[in-house]
Amino acid sequence: MKLKVLVATALVAATLISVAGVAGATAPEPSGFDDNPDQVVGGGSDTTYPFMSRADRLYNESQGCETINTSGDANLGKCITPTNAGTAVKGDWDHDFFVEKYPSGSSAGAKGVQDGVFDYARSSRAPKASGEGDLNFWAFGKDGLVFETYGTRTPGNLTKAQIQGIYNCSITSWQTITGNPADAGKTIQPWGMNPNSGTKATMDTFLGFDLNAGSCVKKLSAPANYYPFENDSKPIIADPAFDASNAFWFGSYAEDKAWGDKRQTAQSWSVNGIAPSAGAISNNTYPATRFIYHVTRKVDVSDSSPAGTEALGGADSAKPGAVREYTKFLCKGSTAHDNNDFTGLTNYQELTQIYSDTGYIRLPVTERTNGICRLVPAP
Repeated sequence: MKLKVLVATALVAATLISVAGVAGATAPEPSGFDDNPDQVVGGGSDTTYPFMSRADRLYNESQGCETINTSGDANLGKCITPTNAGTAVKGDWDHDFFVEKYPSGSSAGAKGVQDGVFDYARSSRAPKASGEGDLNFWAFGKDGLVFETYGTRTPGNLTKAQIQGIYNCSITSWQTITGNPADAGKTIQPWGMNPNSGTKATMDTFLGFDLNAGSCVKKLSAPANYYPFENDSKPIIADPAFDASNAFWFGSYAEDKAWGDKRQTAQSWSVNGIAPSAGAISNNTYPATRFIYHVTRKVDVSDSSPAGTEALGGADSAKPGAVREYTKFLCKGSTAHDNNDFTGLTNYQELTQIYSDTGYIRLPVTERTNGICRLVPAP
């Protein structure tokens, strides 16, 4: 959305352009803006796809420079309104356009950034211990894992040891879990998950082993030998092998809360006596919590100078600079956002609504390092 400019301002801009001999502008510095609109592509996580798609649209609509709109002009869409060096920009100065590719999984997204397929990535898992040392993971929200059953099985409480036993196939009977003689002979049916999934990687860390490795862990019948994509119960429920009252799976608390069609009839269990909730995830009393991440190249977006603020460093032009500015947009505090021209609310308030709509939780103040985000550099 372009800024509204008074006639007098336009005359001044015209004079400056005439003197310079070019149709240019001065992007605010220091920044990643360069007066040219770039199309920037993200990919990766299924879990954070709805959040980031909505955040993209909000950023794309945010305030920025006046643009050249003359049909046929070689500079169509570029900035023409000069601004003073050092001017604080709270929106998308260049009108860079951000878009999310269809989910492929957190690990595929991170690798896509390294390979140049994506400009940044979505991830619902933390950085790996090796192989991702050129990436920064910017945590911008919190989520938890939920453990679910279907059909007529009434949720109760599970211990972490019992969840581990279900997935390493050492606990196979529901009677072992419930103590109910009526569950004798009722075999637990644990389902696996897409290996590229950040939710699966988070679960592996929680369990301490590869959950798909167990001989009792189910794959989908069609396509043959494929594990189901995370957070959507429909393919599992539709599978001919699905046993409604004995099936067991896991997924994202936020997705489970926000999208009833993906949840279907799944119901969540407590873990170690704590039910999953926004409060228990936020204060870490729930045993299975995680951050969700915006992933960038370290050379594109780095910690600020001085460190520990929302004024992030990094690239100063083209797509890498655009990624730097978008990361700052996601991490800024409430006072560093412009109003949204469509609703009149600040973009911070609009982001708050996106958190609410998609089920995620902003990081508690004690867990932030840069604005409202937490920088987790890959080792």
